[in-house]
Amino acid sequence: MEVRKSFHEKLEELYLDLIRMGNLTIETVERTQVAFANLDQQLAGKIIEGDDDLDAYVTRIDGNGIGLLARQAPVAIDLRTIIVIMRLSQHLERVGDLCVNISKAISNMGGYTPAPWIMDNMDEMFKRSRNMIVQAMDSFKDRDEKLAEELTKMDDKVDRINRAFLTTYDKECEENEIELVIRVVMISRFLERIADRAVDIGEEVRYLVTGEFAD
Repeated sequence: MEVRKSFHEKLEELYLDLIRMGNLTIETVERTQVAFANLDQQLAGKIIEGDDDLDAYVTRIDGNGIGLLARQAPVAIDLRTIIVIMRLSQHLERVGDLCVNISKAISNMGGYTPAPWIMDNMDEMFKRSRNMIVQAMDSFKDRDEKLAEELTKMDDKVDRINRAFLTTYDKECEENEIELVIRVVMISRFLERIADRAVDIGEEVRYLVTGEFAD
């Protein structure tokens, strides 16, 4: 009985580490949005430096998760929970990497003044991508399959904004904006990939709840 109690205590610690990592990831996306809105190279630099914190979470979660799998041989829902927590930490770490990529692009945008249509489109993509990560983590915390399934439709909207942005770029970009917009196009792609990671998290939640992989 004591061994089982120890197992569930360790599983709870693993769960809490992932929740903390999720909160830090969301905060990182929010700070990256602020850095872009203000083309704040100093803040962008801090985001790049802070990526080690997310990496440390992955290392700890993987180590503790593997330890539980090896020593406790969990089954059924406990087994799926450990596997999903470890997978989710990888997705969150990739979101952090994408924020680093965005921040590196921001660091090379000094001296530019993006047109309002650029800022409006990018602000919308940041908001939607951030909201998707929030909902993905909520679906995990609540074991809510419906919330997880909604992420696919939310992702479609991010994709449409990205395509519309590229169309607007072709029509409205001035010749002296080309280098700037190339960097912004890269950032929009990174944001699209953040949204994709949220969808991936949703699929992991569906597996956790149902025991079945998404088609």
